Amino acid sequence: MSRFYFIVNPVAGSGRSKEWFEQAAAEMKRRGVDFSYDYTDGKGHGALLAKAAAERGEQAVVSVGGDGTAREIAGSLLHTGIPMGIFPFGTGNDFGSALGLKVDPVGALDDLLKAMPTAIDAAAANDTIFINAAGTGFDVDVIVNTEKYKRRFNGMLPYMLGIMKSLIHLKWDHFVITADGETFEEDSILIDACNGTRLAGGIKVAPIAELNDGLLDVCIVRKLGRLGVLRVLPSVVAGKHLNSPHVRYFKAKELRLESTRANTLNLDGELGSSTPVTFKILPGALTLLLPPKEEDNA
Repeated sequence: MSRFYFIVNPVAGSGRSKEWFEQAAAEMKRRGVDFSYDYTDGKGHGALLAKAAAERGEQAVVSVGGDGTAREIAGSLLHTGIPMGIFPFGTGNDFGSALGLKVDPVGALDDLLKAMPTAIDAAAANDTIFINAAGTGFDVDVIVNTEKYKRRFNGMLPYMLGIMKSLIHLKWDHFVITADGETFEEDSILIDACNGTRLAGGIKVAPIAELNDGLLDVCIVRKLGRLGVLRVLPSVVAGKHLNSPHVRYFKAKELRLESTRANTLNLDGELGSSTPVTFKILPGALTLLLPPKEEDNA
């Protein structure tokens, strides 16, 4: 790419996003990189900026912030062929981590400048786009509780406190699940449909997910008590839960969830919509700027 347009969420990462972008911008000026940028001023603004960028024919659009910022921007770039880069400067950065992107100003810039356009899948929950993971249950509770702690703490501590509070108030529901035409029922504390491998600050809920296989990786954690969750959670965090009797894991192109009550959805780390919901994979819908893979990437 010879020119980049950056969409910067200045409040992502408790303000770190703006600070780190300014450092990256100074480095780009030093290296003679052709770029421009805009700051978002609220929820949904990133999508509008990305739509305008696509309409005026920008060569590449770069999301600067967390997974929510990337999701907004990606939604406006689907099927356009315009490559999207990511500076993962949010708090959790689950999608960026799954991609192996560096989380520092110079490292992120180095990744971007050597990246190549790569077609990947996106997905939809009813009519809402997501690129990493969506679902309901325990991870939604973690997001709700984490947001409360983000007002007082930075870094990964809010996620840890959010997990602890969600365990104390553990909930489950009965789901009717239809996957590619096959219907079954489960009592579950968590159901996620994943395009990426991680969520909620690094939990490897879908460790074998691939971004370009045309399939969602579905992880269902069956109804458990608090002690049972404490036993299973470490294996889920490490991505070693696929053979657990408490987990049902499979791949599907489409997943339908119906539940006894309306359950709020997690959409790439942000809350929106609720069950009943149909998740669908959108094969090859998004073009990402990705650096060459390194052997030691997790």
